[in-house]
Amino acid sequence: MKKSNIGIIQILPTRVFRIYRGGYLLEKFRGIKNPQDSDYPEDWIISTVKAIQPYGISDESISKIKSIEGIDNLEVLIKHFSEDILGKGYVKKFGDSLNLLVKLLDSSIRLPLQTHPSKIFSRKYLNSDFGKAEAWYVLATRKMGKEKPYVLIGFKSGITKNMMQKMVKKQDIEGMISFMHKVEVKPGDAIFVAPGIPHAIGEGIFMIETQEPTDFTILLEKNIGKHILKEKDCHIGLGWDKALDIFDYQGHSLPEVNEKYRMKKEILSSNRVGKLFRLNGGEYMKSCFEMMLMEDAKDIEISFEGRFASIVITRGEGIISTNVGDFEVKEGETYMLPASIGKHKYIATKENLSVVISLPPIFSTI
Repeated sequence: MKKSNIGIIQILPTRVFRIYRGGYLLEKFRGIKNPQDSDYPEDWIISTVKAIQPYGISDESISKIKSIEGIDNLEVLIKHFSEDILGKGYVKKFGDSLNLLVKLLDSSIRLPLQTHPSKIFSRKYLNSDFGKAEAWYVLATRKMGKEKPYVLIGFKSGITKNMMQKMVKKQDIEGMISFMHKVEVKPGDAIFVAPGIPHAIGEGIFMIETQEPTDFTILLEKNIGKHILKEKDCHIGLGWDKALDIFDYQGHSLPEVNEKYRMKKEILSSNRVGKLFRLNGGEYMKSCFEMMLMEDAKDIEISFEGRFASIVITRGEGIISTNVGDFEVKEGETYMLPASIGKHKYIATKENLSVVISLPPIFSTI
């Protein structure tokens, strides 16, 4: 295997404006003094995607990195070292664009009711090979008001597109919410949101969100916090008739929702040197990305089968030992591991390591 010339890439905080507020728990995780909520509640930690903003398309969402050979931007670094970072097979098949987007996200208000398109819809109407399937791994929560931390996800029985059109036109938010399931969440919970599934992240949730690399979102609400959106921003220029076709109107009971959308935590290895798990959200998730958890790692060796990876150190302090040297890491830091780094070790020093790993689908290197 060709050795990497650049080693592990440290991703620096890359805060992105959103139409909701948050960020307190994110800043606390990052070790920022006097953390607070703001209009920048997200940190795009593996991104070459430009954000769709009320003020236009913005490159503020391109991940910033610790300088390597004078380069401090992930997109530029990948263009200089595409085969090294993404893998020779990947570049041959997909070029030098990432097929993965990973964020840290912290909400202080409920996010707007929404859904996202599938790959098929995006190819037909949005000139993109990617939809916006997403997976949530909850890192921490805070109680905001009387509500316990929750997400809204999936429809109850009885909803139709025609009913939704009427509620959207009237902006009957309570009516729309009444057809959705409220699911309480806690740290360590993991949920996969397939395209078309209605959802909204509740207030007080800090998570890692792994997703397809787009910013396509259909918003059912025009008034979000202090922002009033134009209709075209809500339906991303599709018109409501076409945008509402994206939703999956199939109804489920609450037990069915919990079984269908909560990811299964599958043990890959568990011994005295640590535990390794795969988060299984089903076949569609596997076609988009993969997520793994490392817990209480003292000395774990692993290989990602020639794939690049997003690495979030969620607890502990130690080193990642690679074929090009050792890299000190600690809680609150984020990294990208190039594909050219094969087998490597996570070695705890002061405290056992816990890590959340996001990967492109395994067929990407074929």
